Amino acid sequence: MEMGAADPVLAPELQYCHLPIGLPDGELPFDCCAPNWDKPAIDFQLNETAVGALRIRRAAHTLDAEYAEKLDRAYGLMKALPSEDPRSFTQQANIHCAYCSSAYQMGNSTMPLQVHASWLFFSFHRWYLYFHERILASLLGDDTFALPFWNYDHPDGMTIPHPYMAYPNLTDTLREPSHLPPAKIMLDYYYMNASIRTAEEQVAANLAIIYRMVVSGAPTQYRFFGQPYRKDDPAEPGYGTMETMPHNSVHGWTGDQNEVGKKDMGTLYAAGRDPVFYAHHASLDRFWDVWKSLGNDDIDDPDYLNSEFVFYNENAELIKVKVKDSLDSAKLGYVYEDVENVWLNWTTPRLSDGVASLTGFEKLCVMGEDLTEPCSLELSRDKEAALIGDETLLVEGIEGALSVPAHFEAFVNLPVATRATMINCTEYAGRFSTLAQNIVTNMTGDFLRTSSRFSIGSIVDSLELNDQESLVVTLVPNVDSPYAPVRISNLRLQYETEGLSRHRRQQLLQQRARARASKLSQQ
Repeated sequence: MEMGAADPVLAPELQYCHLPIGLPDGELPFDCCAPNWDKPAIDFQLNETAVGALRIRRAAHTLDAEYAEKLDRAYGLMKALPSEDPRSFTQQANIHCAYCSSAYQMGNSTMPLQVHASWLFFSFHRWYLYFHERILASLLGDDTFALPFWNYDHPDGMTIPHPYMAYPNLTDTLREPSHLPPAKIMLDYYYMNASIRTAEEQVAANLAIIYRMVVSGAPTQYRFFGQPYRKDDPAEPGYGTMETMPHNSVHGWTGDQNEVGKKDMGTLYAAGRDPVFYAHHASLDRFWDVWKSLGNDDIDDPDYLNSEFVFYNENAELIKVKVKDSLDSAKLGYVYEDVENVWLNWTTPRLSDGVASLTGFEKLCVMGEDLTEPCSLELSRDKEAALIGDETLLVEGIEGALSVPAHFEAFVNLPVATRATMINCTEYAGRFSTLAQNIVTNMTGDFLRTSSRFSIGSIVDSLELNDQESLVVTLVPNVDSPYAPVRISNLRLQYETEGLSRHRRQQLLQQRARARASKLSQQ
């Protein structure tokens, strides 16, 4: 735990809810606050479920007709409830609007509450789906019912799942027509960009992205979950790997590109109106379990563990929950069916010779100026620190317009990178992106301000750059409509020792051993 840490984020008080903030131009203000509860919220009681009673969340594209019909019937019953009922589909969709559009304030604070772009992202959505699933099961009278997950990390699951196209209560009219089946999902998608790949190339790119976001790019807890977010902190301290891709990209790809905010799925306030939203977030929830199965541990900071949310349960009672009770999905009564993680040992091609330097012909990144075209900077390394901690690229002071999407890619030792460069390459570090409805954060006027971090230790290893004194970092922005440019205040390398995965710790031990052997051989 960091010295001087503040208090955990407390659950919002529903009576202080207000209209959502940051709606895009053309969207009229509307109320997405939950119905009020005139007494204290009930504390959640964790009852560990026997293994034999676990509900199983299945891959959506594999559902048989019987299960798909049950899923459709469950949503039909939910949609038939009065809109003011907190269990209704309208109110369930509004949960995402309220928590993700800063309609709530942190409990015992005047600061807006935003569950995206911080360490709260995974736990909030796990709890959201948990209660959503229990409401559906209650309406069906079937306690074995479980939500399916969109298995877009498998080649057979890379289209909108059939049940969400074929059954009336699972469809949504505000999806991008050109992305309906048989179109393959683009996990590197960002608004309005057509695929420049064949279907086979897109599948390979999708698998490389999942490998990068779950394995090579997420060797520490904060890289995977996102940055710490405590009481009275400004929102959006920093994304985890999965939130940019596939989270943001799947949202953006699915929503109708010609609608305001690219809704439904393409914007925070409307995403929950599409039933496939819940399958998408079940997939992300599954990745949390997969990431831990690779030898990674949950964050143990008390401010994280004691952060709170409130949700209505299947009895229309307001329940207060804590992050610490969400860490083990089996204790919440469900698991995911075993599916093949075909991306787990994925390899990517190198596009460079590894070592790189600036020749004087490249455009240099200028701090404080709009990023409108690819630019590069050469950054000095601390080789000794790189033997102890995971090398991380820190992009500080990212500023951009609210309510407009923003996006750039980052590459290491590939100064020739452009928007046409395939991101399924070894030199690719990651993406910064925001949705069309931007997250309200620490603002000056109409601008957001945030930061982004990319783990590059595995890239340095793969390109055999551990002995190099510097690295060349290249940022490739997209500023075509509807994107807006961003500015940055600083680029630097840092070395993270906290929350390292067991795999990354072993790699660093091996590097230190090689470094010692090299020194001895030179004596």
